[in-house]
Amino acid sequence: MIIFIYTVLVFLVLRFSVTLFNFLSNPKMGNYGRKFTDRVSLIIRVEKEKSEADELLASIAAQDYKHLQIIIQSGAVPFSAEEVTGDYLLFLEANTLLKKGFIHSLIYRVKVFNLALLSVIPTQKNTGLLANCVYPLTDFVLLNLFPLRLVRLINHPVFATASESCLFFDATAYRQFKWNERVKRNASRAVEICKMVKQEGLKADVLLGNRLIYLGERQLKPDFLPFSGRLMLNFNNNVLVAVLYLILVVAGPIVMAIELEPALLVLPFGLIFLSRVMTSFLSAQHPVPNILLHPLQMLALVLLLFSNIWNKVFSGVGDKK
Repeated sequence: MIIFIYTVLVFLVLRFSVTLFNFLSNPKMGNYGRKFTDRVSLIIRVEKEKSEADELLASIAAQDYKHLQIIIQSGAVPFSAEEVTGDYLLFLEANTLLKKGFIHSLIYRVKVFNLALLSVIPTQKNTGLLANCVYPLTDFVLLNLFPLRLVRLINHPVFATASESCLFFDATAYRQFKWNERVKRNASRAVEICKMVKQEGLKADVLLGNRLIYLGERQLKPDFLPFSGRLMLNFNNNVLVAVLYLILVVAGPIVMAIELEPALLVLPFGLIFLSRVMTSFLSAQHPVPNILLHPLQMLALVLLLFSNIWNKVFSGVGDKK
């Protein structure tokens, strides 16, 4: 038992170190205040009806960027690079909302760092208790396990992650390699594209939205299988890794709380508390609800990952979107 507790504590320290690195390196999208006139082809993905993108189109109309070509892409119709005329390609999911200056900032970032791909993780807007117990888990798990700055600093496919919600490409590179067209539409597609960009020796970057791009207000939906699939991406869709993570992150603190003296719990629980505070500030969420709801969020994490593992093992649909 003491070996297990030490293992849990070491893993907790490692996760805290990654979170601290993310907090200090501050991988957020900035509003840089620069202006550009490059033409941007904006491709909006909808699942069924074009009306799904109405709020996003309204936020685009309120932008200060007018050099846009807007294409609505149905999930049933494949996208072709021949349709676009822009110097840059911006792929957005229909449930995203843009704030003023966002497109200018995308172009500035790509130009300054000579990027072929820039992915931005939208800030969340969640409504209701259940939604706040489930959706913040994506940011919590990612920022505890993955040092985002290394996506740009280390040009190796192992340091690859991306958000399907926002993918911004240099059009010249995209037309040459056609990454989006070469990858199947599933939960891991954005990550696979980021890996392919790096395999070509080109640069990619991923940043947090920093309130410049939002996910529209979300309530908990009955079908959370696609969401659990996105959580599994943090473990490279590996069932064993996901199970070990749950044992160390969820079961571990429970065992420590039972076995250790209260005075010895100050360190592990303090690290958990500080991690939740840092991930909340990084993802532009209020830290108090995340701290108070932490036990319920961990329960939700167990249910989500095990539901995905069950489907992956017994029906093979856990990674489909």
